[in-house]
Amino acid sequence: MRYQVAILAACAALAMAVGAHSDPPPKPSAVPVSWELEFEYQDICSITLVLPGQKQPKTFWYVLYTITNRTGADQVFVPDFVLYTDTGQVLRSGQGVPTGVFEAVEKRHNNPLLMDLGRITGRILQGEDNAKDGVAMWPNFDPAARKFDVFIGGLSGERAKVKLPSPIEVTEEDENGKPKKVTKTEITLLKTLRLSYAIPGEAAARPRTVPAPLKKEWVMR
Repeated sequence: MRYQVAILAACAALAMAVGAHSDPPPKPSAVPVSWELEFEYQDICSITLVLPGQKQPKTFWYVLYTITNRTGADQVFVPDFVLYTDTGQVLRSGQGVPTGVFEAVEKRHNNPLLMDLGRITGRILQGEDNAKDGVAMWPNFDPAARKFDVFIGGLSGERAKVKLPSPIEVTEEDENGKPKKVTKTEITLLKTLRLSYAIPGEAAARPRTVPAPLKKEWVMR
């Protein structure tokens, strides 16, 4: 949570910086200027199940993907999947998702090589033979939401620094995982894949609703 507060504070500062200067916000390069992993995915879908010890079914959402390293060098893959709804809800992949959900997804798709975020994080060797299958998962989101975005970080080494109009104080975690106050005069934006969806219908039909893809684009975030 503290990490999210820090990110939101930095984003607010970036918005002020953009408003204070005429320069447009940075955009990803049209041609990759740094390493970039190949990312293939299936559109987000849901799974509803009764978890051990519970009586009522719960709905979760997930994205299946395959990551391949064709960069010419071994890379370290640290995936970051964040879901944002048009109602302001922010969900980081894996948070609030019991282990049983991964097991159910693995069984549904009959893929014993499937990895969750914890297992897939780390060094990825070059070539198709070393590709990895992963899944990002979230608990059910705000039933009032009609649109949402999935931001996927860790796919590219491209980054850009943006100076802030004035220093801001944010809370971050130190190397021991403890919160600390730091002053920022600039923020670093990373090339991030953005997947946008619309989700029509009533909340009661959410488990059976298939989100409609709206847009796929690279952004600096």
